[in-house]
Parts: sequence; structure tokens; C-alpha cells
Amino acid sequence: MELFRKQKERLSRHLSTEDTNKELDNEQEDSDLRGPWPSEARKKRASEPTISFHSAQHLDSSFSGSRHSSLVGSDFARIGPQHGRTSPSPSRPESDPFGLTLVYACSSPILDIIFVHGLGGTSKGTWSWERNPSNFWPPWLADDSEFSKARIFTYGYNANFTGQYTSLSILDFAKDLLLRMKTYSVNYEQGDAPVGGLPIILIAHSMGGLVIKKAYIIGKGDQQYKNIINHVSAMVFLATPHRGSTFAAMLNNILRASPGGSAKNYVAELERLSGSLQDINELFRNICGNLKLVSFHETIKTNLGAGIKKMIVDKDSALLEYPGEISSSLIADHHGMAKFKNPQDTNYNNVKNVLKWLTKKAVSGDTEDPTSAFSERKAIERQTPNELPLEQRLMSILGISENKDEDLDSFTERIMQGSCQWLLQRQAFQDWISDAPNKSGMLWLTGNPGAGKSILASYVIALLKKRSFSGGCQFHFFLAGNQTKRTISYLLRSIALQAALFHEVFCTRLIELHENTGIVFGQQKAMIIWEKIFEGILFRIPSQNPFFWVFDGLDEAETPVELVKLLSRIKAAFRINVLLLSRATKDLAAGIRNLLPTAVHEGISAEDNMDDIRDYVISSISKILPGDQAQEMIVEDILSKASGSFLWVRLALERIRDNWYTKDDIKLALTEIPGGMERLYERMIEVIANQPSKPHKMAVRILTWVACAFRPLDVAELEVALIPDFRDFYSLEHTIEEICGHFIVVNKAKITLIHHTAAQFLLKKTSSLPVAIFPSEGHQHIATVSMNFLSDASKWRRVFSNMQTTSSGTASFSDYPFLPYALTYWAYHFSLAPAESDELLETVLTFLEESCLLWINGVALFNNLRVLTQSAQNFKSFLKKRANNLAKKSTPSLTLTRDSELRQWANDIIRVVGRFGRNIVENPASIHKHVVPFCPKESIISRSFGSTSRSAFSVSGITSKKWDDCLARMTMGEDQTASKVLCKDTFFVTLVGINGTLIVWSSETCEEIRRFTHGEYVTHMTSSRTSNLLATAGFKTTRVWDITTGEELYRLPKGRYHHTRTLAFGPEDDEILVGYDDCLIQCFDLATAREKWQFIAKEPGSQDHNCARYMAISPDLTQVALVFRGRPVVVWSIQHSSSAFIPPKRCVLIEDNMRSAREGDAWNAPEVALWQPGTDHLLIMYEDTKIVEWNVRDDEQSPHDHMGARGMVLSHDGSLLLTSDVNGTLSIWTVPNYRLTYRLKYEELVTDMTFSPDGTRFYDIRGTFCNVWEPDALIRSQDIDQDSASGSYETIHSEPVISSDDNTRVPITSLICNASGSCYCCGKEDGTVTMYEIPKGRKVRQIAKHASSASVIKLAWSTSQKYLASGDDSGRIMVKRLEPPSSSRAEWAVFKLIDRRIDEAIEQLLFHTQDGLLLITTRTTAYVMNLKTKAELCCARYSEQRDGLWINHPTSPALLVKVDAVQAHPFLWKTLLPQDDSISSSFEDVQLADSRGKVQRAIHVHDCRVLLEILSNDPKYASSQNRHMEFLELHKLRDTGTSRRKTVEGLAKHVRLLIGSFQDQVVFLDHQFWLCTWAMEPVYSKHKRHFFLPKDWLSPMSLKLIVLNAQGTLMCPRNGEVAIVRSGLKH
Repeated sequence: MELFRKQKERLSRHLSTEDTNKELDNEQEDSDLRGPWPSEARKKRASEPTISFHSAQHLDSSFSGSRHSSLVGSDFARIGPQHGRTSPSPSRPESDPFGLTLVYACSSPILDIIFVHGLGGTSKGTWSWERNPSNFWPPWLADDSEFSKARIFTYGYNANFTGQYTSLSILDFAKDLLLRMKTYSVNYEQGDAPVGGLPIILIAHSMGGLVIKKAYIIGKGDQQYKNIINHVSAMVFLATPHRGSTFAAMLNNILRASPGGSAKNYVAELERLSGSLQDINELFRNICGNLKLVSFHETIKTNLGAGIKKMIVDKDSALLEYPGEISSSLIADHHGMAKFKNPQDTNYNNVKNVLKWLTKKAVSGDTEDPTSAFSERKAIERQTPNELPLEQRLMSILGISENKDEDLDSFTERIMQGSCQWLLQRQAFQDWISDAPNKSGMLWLTGNPGAGKSILASYVIALLKKRSFSGGCQFHFFLAGNQTKRTISYLLRSIALQAALFHEVFCTRLIELHENTGIVFGQQKAMIIWEKIFEGILFRIPSQNPFFWVFDGLDEAETPVELVKLLSRIKAAFRINVLLLSRATKDLAAGIRNLLPTAVHEGISAEDNMDDIRDYVISSISKILPGDQAQEMIVEDILSKASGSFLWVRLALERIRDNWYTKDDIKLALTEIPGGMERLYERMIEVIANQPSKPHKMAVRILTWVACAFRPLDVAELEVALIPDFRDFYSLEHTIEEICGHFIVVNKAKITLIHHTAAQFLLKKTSSLPVAIFPSEGHQHIATVSMNFLSDASKWRRVFSNMQTTSSGTASFSDYPFLPYALTYWAYHFSLAPAESDELLETVLTFLEESCLLWINGVALFNNLRVLTQSAQNFKSFLKKRANNLAKKSTPSLTLTRDSELRQWANDIIRVVGRFGRNIVENPASIHKHVVPFCPKESIISRSFGSTSRSAFSVSGITSKKWDDCLARMTMGEDQTASKVLCKDTFFVTLVGINGTLIVWSSETCEEIRRFTHGEYVTHMTSSRTSNLLATAGFKTTRVWDITTGEELYRLPKGRYHHTRTLAFGPEDDEILVGYDDCLIQCFDLATAREKWQFIAKEPGSQDHNCARYMAISPDLTQVALVFRGRPVVVWSIQHSSSAFIPPKRCVLIEDNMRSAREGDAWNAPEVALWQPGTDHLLIMYEDTKIVEWNVRDDEQSPHDHMGARGMVLSHDGSLLLTSDVNGTLSIWTVPNYRLTYRLKYEELVTDMTFSPDGTRFYDIRGTFCNVWEPDALIRSQDIDQDSASGSYETIHSEPVISSDDNTRVPITSLICNASGSCYCCGKEDGTVTMYEIPKGRKVRQIAKHASSASVIKLAWSTSQKYLASGDDSGRIMVKRLEPPSSSRAEWAVFKLIDRRIDEAIEQLLFHTQDGLLLITTRTTAYVMNLKTKAELCCARYSEQRDGLWINHPTSPALLVKVDAVQAHPFLWKTLLPQDDSISSSFEDVQLADSRGKVQRAIHVHDCRVLLEILSNDPKYASSQNRHMEFLELHKLRDTGTSRRKTVEGLAKHVRLLIGSFQDQVVFLDHQFWLCTWAMEPVYSKHKRHFFLPKDWLSPMSLKLIVLNAQGTLMCPRNGEVAIVRSGLKH
């Protein structure tokens, strides 16, 4: 209230002042808007006039933003006084009249276009750039021939929101519009048509859109206006708040507080969920079916002044989301949606093109089906030149590479006219497709193999599309022959793609999720996809029409019950009807019965499809035997044996087609066709066996390839694959049809088996038949052929090089059809080959030793490195099977060492993908040049390719010879320690300090992205599983943040003194559950901050005042577990109302059952309880380190006392358990068997830990570090064949991986190299300063020793190399004199020179170029020490604390120069007195001068030229915005006529970290961590990349210390050592 009172006072003073002044032109721009902003930026904000609003920030403390354009004069944004029109006077300036005004006339018009402004707007000013009449754009349309016969009107009405009270509403404005249209007349006597006699297009800005909708509603029901309204053909909405705006309520509050002002009805109607809006939307929805509707939404926040920005009309409010609506965006804020600078303006052309299209539709009378809206929308879809088409972009995000309609088309083309009609007669199907109320939305159709289920599914899909459900139907076919499409993950991604192509709001939000988080879904688990895409986005978007999902072949899915579980979780804002088609397997029946109890089950009997089969047989026989009188007999004979199987009939007809020459042949064929599929398959095998030898062998080989292939091959692929055995086919497709006994179908060049039962028969039931297919031998053959195909190194090196240099590398694969399959799946086939084959193992190892890098190069060209990690798991699967086989033998194998080599290859491949994956995808050839030197010396990649690598550089200094599981170590900042860590999507968050600072890090680069502060000590934090929300709980407030922006969205005052023990978001993320240590759980509505309900987990009348030490709410939010000290864990059912009391359940351990009341409830105190996702199981950790798995529903306990746990956390899917012990050792256990799979020994206590969402990493907090661990043991297979793996994690890793990390090395805190490049010194956290030699990194000796509790943070080495200065974080400076080895002394000599302490933190140490002096600077003071006298020479204090950097003058030894963000000023070394000259900066021209900024680095590039890196102090700038580069030419200090300090245009956006200079070139790291050089030039043009840094070198602390010496050698700290990269810049 105090803030609001102050705001009211300020606003009153402002308004009274304005009233006493003369009338000013309200349309002038604010100087802040004009200020430093470039013209293009002003254009994007539409250059509306600024309204005085000096204290807007006091109205809402959550408002924050950059300096953008201020609020302007129309619609919601018009806050301040409206000079010249503050009262509802009937008089009106001529330039902005009320009513309907003709602004363009023509002879014989054929169309009327009417423009309607919004709140606070005017009939012409709203449509004029800078509200300048000369920029009034509607008449511009007439310059285009399409509009030459259109009359153009504007409609004005009194929608000012300042002035006295008025009762006007949207209804009044709408009625006035209708009246003006009906009564409009100009020159009727000259033939001008009245309004309503021609087609009408209405285009409205903001509230004007509500006015025209209301007018349409009134006119439809009023005979006086019906004729006019019937001529309205289209409406165009520009930022119309169909669902209201949050800004409206704030506007009315301001108006109430204003002197002489008052709230307005029509403003109140614009509030969110107002009754007027709901009425308009409900009525308009039902009558707008014949209208063309186009909606544009704003994309730039509108500046409200005082640095506050808001999106006035959110996208979800600006879109109607009607089936026929077309929508798009304009690059503009709320005002710029209706103002265009000139006819070349992109926004103007987008709107004009829409009006062109609508004009053609209106004039032609086109009444197109509204279901085609999305395809029409693509015609106006705005794309940048380099942006992928929408569908390709979505496919990239979702990891879909195949045509979504391919499978559907193959089945649809087989539907016979009139077939499948029996399904329409089923009442269950009628209820399902008609979306009957109170009927189940789940329908399960089951039938025997070959009953035509897939054809039936395609028929239903086609039916739905014809019934105007075009986009509302998504489908998927599970295909046994395509392993990828059998996964639930692929199904969900495919459904998401189809839904996004239909539903624009969903499409936009999916893309926004990707852009905000960087998440891609191609490698995500099904549960993550379901939570993020479906529960987090799709299910929350309202839709008028239901969605229909059709899933065929569910029994062929990899894990069908998993899909049933997901379907049981559907809770959407709209109806979803699901049709499942499959065989009626036992597991599926049980799963659907238990999880989908309302699902309706319908069986497909032989009688159901008998008519369809009869029609199919008659049609086929008539083609085989045209005019034959025996057709009816043949048909009846076939039908009598069909048993409802289309498949059997199809094969029988093929048999007749091959034997129709005589009647006896036909009779014999009918006699020999056996009943039943298996007997028919056996007969087909006999036909193949009876062929001559060559076609027999050829058929067997083809059947082997087709039956064993991971996915269907096409003809071109198979032809290449068969070359080792058969070549030069005249027509492979024809050959297959002739010799393969009808087992194979070729459709559109795709080769598949006729049915999935044929694959099962060939692979499992042919061993005793004349033609036998042995799966393991078949896989061995395919793997061998693929490896041989890839082993032509010279050929593929040339091919891959050409692919990388072309604009689209993947397109070149069409010239090598078998290449993609061989690259991707050879390891899959190897994993299923005979494990006892030593020959095969030798072949694989030879291939890897010779061609591994080339293989990786090829895979990277596909942009899918998951192939490599999956292949590594295939290796491990093969080794697992091999180990099992060897265990059964009595004699040991002599090839175990070769087994270990394959395991090393698997691990190395996983490590390469983890460390270098992003860079390899970007530059596939870099695997040959830039990866091998960074691999540990004992890695098998280094041993195999180290001597033959094409790398021009070398890496030394790292003592570890093996891969390190630690990917990165992050420090939180000076004297800060993290207490908690949480992983969310592509981020992880650490909680730091007593003020609750949250640091958001990128999980990809491990760099800090942003910080935001809760403002008090935070006791608990949690994140939503489905959205970007993060909640933190302190002692006074609970706050909710958007993790992608750091914006605080909600704040809940606590109002209680009890500690928060748990937080959980509601199912829709619109509410939050807070649990307190007094056992109270409150549910709050986030939007209103009001309590919705509360539940106390205590028995009625209980006087127990014990406080819970831990609470855990179940994932389904129905139960809560409470942990008390000395008592059993208690689980309560959460009750939202005071219904019947449900007693809690207690987990009483067996040893506690016999305890007396005096002894207490529990001997072994519980400490932590975790719910297992998707189950009713609770994991409880006890004080004695025992873990008990408690089945709450059945009250069953499973104790596990072998884990020694003192802390524990579950993975996202609950399949892994991470525990820590008292020594800091981390162990990962598989769930539910709790077998050890990985152990990391690291002797430091763990404070907190968490898994990454995909379970491939884990994070822990130890001491001052947050560690990121990525062991290869966590990379798990997701596509292992079901015959070779049970699906459990243990089948892959039977033996645990034991690892250790050397944490004895002291972290490096400072680094410097001598001028000659022969040595470097590093300061460490323990206060030591040590010298090392280059290039080996051998320790030379210790130079200095500060206190062990102090970190050495600054180092300086004189040019002569005689002096070394070091400073620690306690303010102590030590200077040592050094003497290099000589003939009489083998080692460096060190002599103490200065040891001094100052009171402030040291900012910089700098030696004089001639060694005699040392500069020491702090934040406020500079000292100069005389090294000869060891005394202070002079001291200077700064009158102003401005961050600056001191550098030696390049030509004048008497001077040094202080460079800051504004100027460069020379000082005298001996007095620190300034000289007269200074170099001013052009920095103010880039809007950072007000925040001054800080000179981060100054790089001497050439003689007197220095490159400055300046960072803004303003936290509102993102990392890409806050860096600024300038040239400084020191030799021109006295040349006052020359600009000596100039901004380098275009460079900063490429630089992540400025490092130094080499041979007159600037050296820096770019945003992909490539080391780059740039030859200095006034304007950036290009830079050169040399090599990239591995991901495990990217610790933020290490990157800041990187040093480059004069010889181009790079030194980078890493885990207490210094990595030395030599010759990296010389190639």
C-alpha cells in the first residue's frame, strides 16, 4: 500500500503539472526512445509517442527489463494524459474524426475494407507511423492493383481512457459501428454503393477486434443489420486480447488514482476472464464458421517507461485457436502492430499479403473448408532466409527423419472400395468416433494375425480426415520390421510432430520450449517426452474439438504396457479418443484391464470381415481368370479355408496366380494350399527349395537380409549389400518376386516381409526345413558385409570430405545407398552374432583399429551421434553374451585380452561423444585432426591413432593416462559454497549463500547462464516435471521462477513460522503444495496466492507436537510420507476436504515390532524417504545406513543393508539409485534389484547430489565445488533386441565399474608464463606458487609460499624474467628475485625481495618494462614499489571508483596507461600523477556508458595497438550483449586530431573469451570453444578456427585462467594441473 500511495502522489503531481502547461503535442517521441537506440530498434518498437509514467516500477515489483521504448499512445499502453482529447467531447480534430471515414475511393468498387482502432487509439493516428499523418498507411494499399477497386474506410470512436467517468462499453462501440455502416452515404445519386452491398473485410487493432466481433454477433441476430453482416467475409486481428490482458486491471487502478480520472467499463472488460469477453467468445465461436479469420500476435515487449517492459497481449490471448483460423506474428510491440514506416516494411508486406489473399477469396466468393487452414497459413508464414521450413524444423527438434505418412500410404492404397463398412455398424465404434458424451474414449480392437487390422486402422484414419478431423487425428503403426518405430519414444515424437503441424499454438510452444531450453527429443526417454511435450504443453491447450489417436500393432511395440501406462495418465483440457489395434495378448489384456478399466474391447471375428474378404477374392480372381465360369467355385473354396485371415487369402491367391494355366493346375493349386498360416509358410518354403541351386541360394540370402534387417531396406540398398554374393541384377525387384516364394513384398522400392508372422516363422521355425534361416549367422554375415563395405579408407575419406564441403552433406548419401545403413547398424548386427566366434571378434577389432575414426566421421555427417553410443552398448552386449558362454566352458579362453580391447573401444567411443560430440557434429572431419591429441595416452584411440593422426598439435602436462569420469568442476564464486543442486532439462541449478542465490548453469557447456536471488535463506527447492517452473522456499516467502529467464513469476507470503519440508507443483502447474514440519500441507493457487485447501497429517484430537524432519509427497500428489526422529515412517492419504478419516500407514521394521512403549517406537531412526516414480513404493534410508523398500499398498518391506548409505537420490525414471557414504564414496545401484553398477571413490563429504533427467550424468556438491560426473557405465542401451536382453539394466553391466578420482591435487587459482615461453608459474589454493617447465609440464621448484589458508589470485612476471610477484586473497604481496640455472648451478635460485600486506583485495600486479618498479592496485588505491629499495615509491587514491586496467605504455617507459570503459589516461610511473592527454571512448555510442562497464582484458596486438574487452556492469544484458571490443592506439596519445579509440564492429558476438595475441593476431575462444585467431581490422570480416577444447576442460574457473605465450602455446588449468597445447596455432 505504501508503494501504491507513493505512486499515486507522483502521478497526481505529474498530471497537475501537465494540466497547468499549455497543450503539448501528445505525439512527440520521448528523448529516451530516440536516445542511443539505432533506427532499426526504434522501428521494431513502432516509435509511438512516450507517455510520462515516471514511477511505474512501484506498481509491481516484479516488473523489470532493459531500456526499451516507452509506453505509447494507443490501446492498453496509453497510461498518461491524452492532450487535446481528455474528455468525451463530441467535437473532434478533423484529422482524427469519429465515425466511418472514407480514406480511399474508386469508381465501381467491388470490396470494402474497414479499419477499426483500439483502446486509446484514433481513426488515423493508430494507423500512422509516429502518428504522423503523412505515414497513414491504409491508402498505400491502393497502390497495389489488387486493391484498386476497393474502398478503404476507418472507423473512429471515443475509446480514450483518461477523462471523466463514462458508461460506454464494447457493446456501445459495436452498436455505433453498425449504425455508421448502415447509415453511411456519400454520393448515392452518382452510383456509390452503400456499405453492406459489397464484400467487407474488417481489420482491427487490439480492443477494436472485440468491437468488430461484438458487432458481428449483434448483426447476425438483428434483421436491421443482418444484410450488412452477411457481407462480412473476413476479419484480421492485430494483437486483439481475445482472452483479455493482465495489463487492463493495472490500467484501471492507475485511472482510479488519477486526479479527475476514473475507471472505464471498456477497460474493465479487457481484464482476464471477464464476463464480457467470455460472452463474446462463446457467441462468436458459434456463428463465425463462414468467416476467414486471421490473427497476428506481437513478439516484442512494450516499454512502459522507467525501464519496464511487458507483453501487452500475450500470444495465447491474441489467438482465437479456432480450427479455421490462420495466425502468424509481426516483429513489433503492441503499438507497432498497426504502424508501418514505409511500404517496404516487412510487417506491412505481411499484412498486405494477407489482405490480398482475403480480397481474392471475398471477390471470388470462395467458401473453402476451414479445415485447410493450416496449409493456407503456410502461405503467409514468415521465415528468415536461413530458417528451415516449419516441418523440417519440428522434425529436427523431435528427432524424426522419416516421412510421417509413408506407412499410412502403404496401407491406404490397399483399401478396397466399400470395405471395412462393418466397423461403422458397431455401436462401440459409433460412440468412439462421434465423441459420444459419457462414453469411453478408449477403444481396443483385437484380431488374429492377418485379419486386416492395419488396413482397418488406415480406413479409420482416412474416415477421420474426411470428417473434418483432418489435423485432429494422429496415428502410428508399430512395425515389427522396423526396430526404431517399435519404441514408445518414437511413437510419442511422431504424434507430437503430427499434432504440431495441425495445432499452431502447440507448435509455437514446442518451438519455444526448444529455443528456451535447448532441449531436443530425439534421444530422450519416453517418460521425459510425455511429461515435457504432452503433459507440459499439449494437454494444457484448450481445444473445441477432440483429438483422435489411432495406434496399430500395439502388440508389436517394444514395451506395449508402458504405452498403456502413459495413456492411463491422460488428463487434458480437451477430449482425446484413442483407438488401439492389436492381437489380444495376455499381457496387454491384463495391462488394459488394470490401467484402462473404462476401455471398450471389441474383437474382430471371421464373420466381421467375411464380406470384405469375399469382395477381395472376387476382385482378384476376376483379374487372374477373367470370364472363367469356375470363379464362384474357386471363391467358395478359398473362403472356406480363410478363417478370417486376409493374409492367408492373399498368399493363396498368389499361389493360384502362379498356377492358372489349366483347370487341372488350378484344382491342384487349390488342393495343395494348406489351411492355417504356418502350414502355408511351410509350403512356400518348399517352393523355394525346389528351385535350381543359384536362385535357391539367392533367395536364402535375400530372405536373410530382409528378416534380420534393423529396418526395411530399399531395393538400391539391398542390391549393394548383395554384391559380395551376387551382382549385376537385371531387375532385383523382379527377381525377388520370382524366387522368394511370396514371402517378400516390394512397395515403392521398400522391401518388407509380407507380415510380421512371416519374420517370426523364418527366424524361429525353419531350422528343420529345406530352407533354413539362422538368425545369429545372418546377423554375422550382415555385420561382416557392412564392415567390409566401410573399410575402403581412401574411398570414404574422399567421399566424406566432399560431403562436408557441400552445402548439404546428407544429400550426397543418395549416391551411396547402402552407406547409411552400414554406418548405423553394423554394430547392432554384430551384437546379435554368435558370441563364441573369435574370428568375428578379430574382424571387428581390426575394423576399429583401422577405420574407427573414419566410421565416426561418417556417422557425424548424419548429425546423429546416438549411433555411436548405441554401438558402444552393442559391443558391451556382445561381450556380456560372450562372458556367459565362456563361463559355461571348462577350459579358459585365450582371447580374453581381445575381449578387454573391445570393452576399451566401447568406453572410448562413449567418451569421445561426451567430450567432443558437439564439435564433431559441427565439423565431422575434426575427428581426424583435433580429437586424438586430447585422448588420454593409454586410451585405445590414442594408442591406435596417436602416431598416425593428422593432428598438427600436441597436448602434454596431464599426468592422468586414463579417461576421467569428472566432466567439470564449478566454483560458486569468492567465499561461496553451494548447499543444494538440482537438474532441470538442459540446466542445472546450485543454491548458494544465506540470501538464497540460485545459479543456473548450462549442462552442455557447464558455464554460468544467470543468477537470481530469493532474498533470504532457502530451505527447499523443487522444479516442475512438465514446465520451466522452479520453486524455492525461504522462512518468509515461497517463490516461483521461470528457470529459462530468471524471472520471478509468483510470490507466496508464508505467514507461518514453521519450516518448509517439501514442495510440489500441481498437475497443471497452476498450484503448488507446501508441506511444513508441523505436518500441515497447504495448496495455493499460484495466480491468486490464495489457499485452495489444507490437510493436516495428524489424527483427530492428537496432541502430538513432534516436528517432521523430512516429508515427501508422492508423484501423483495423493500421498505424503513423513519422517520423524525415533519413530516409524508414516504415510497419509492427502484429503482435500473433511471427508471420512483415513488412518495412516506405518512402516514398522521387524526389529521394532516387539519394542515396548517405554523403549520408544523405533530403534533405528529413519532419515530420508523417496517415492519411486510410477509405483506405490517408498525407499526409506535409516540411521544405520540400511535402506528399506516399502510397498505401501501391500505393506511389504524389502530391507537392503549392503549399501552403506548416508544420502540417496533416485533417477528421473526410478531405475537407478545414487547413494553416498560417510567417506564421500558414491555408488549407483540398479532398481529394483539393488545391484551395484558403478562406484566412485572420492574422499570428501557429499552435501547434495542429483541425477540428470536422462540418467547419464550425476552432480554432487563437495566443499566449495559442484562436480559433474559422466561415467560411461551410465550410458545405457535403449534398443537392444528383446531376444538378447531382458530389458533390465543388469543384462548390460553384470560387473560393477569401480572408479576413483584424485582429489589430492590442489586447485590452481592463478597462472602466468614467462616472456621466453620456457616456463610457467601457477598459484594455488593452498598458497603455493610453483614453477614448471614447458613443454613437459615438469615441476621445477616452489617459488613462494603464502599462508595455507590463502589462495594466490594474482601473479606478475617481469619482462626480464628476473622478478615474480604474487598476491593472495588476504592482501599479501610477495616479490621474489629469480636466477635461472647456470654452469655452476643446476636449478633456479629464488631470493626473497618484498613481503607486504595491504588492507584491500588486490586487483592487479604490473611490472615496469625495465623491471625497477612494481604497480599494485586495489579498488581504491594504487601503489608503486621500488624493487631496488624495497620501499613504496608513491601511492595514489582514486576520487572515483571506476574499474580500470593498467598497462605499460609501449613507447614511453616513463608512462603507464589506465584504461577504463570511458577513457584511456596516461600516468607517470614514479608519481602516479596524470598527464594531460586522454583518449575518450566511443563506448557511449553503444548504450553501455551509463553502466560504465569494466575493462576485462587488454591485449597488446601489434606495437602500440591494444584491443580492449569491456564488459557491462548491467546485469540486464545477456552474455552476447554485454561484451564490447575497442581498438586503442597508444602511440597517438598526443595526436588530438585523430580518433584513437574505436569500436570494432562485428567482433564481440563471435567472442566468448578473449585470450591473447599471436603474431599480430587476436586469439580468442568462440561460443563453440574453438580457439580462433583474427587479424586486426577496423571492421570484423572473418576469423580462423584452429582447434576446440574438450568439454571436460570447460570449467568456468579454468577458462578464466587460460594463458597464451609468445610462441602460441596454450596453457589451461585442469584438475590441479596445467594442460599444455603446442603448435595449435601454427596450422
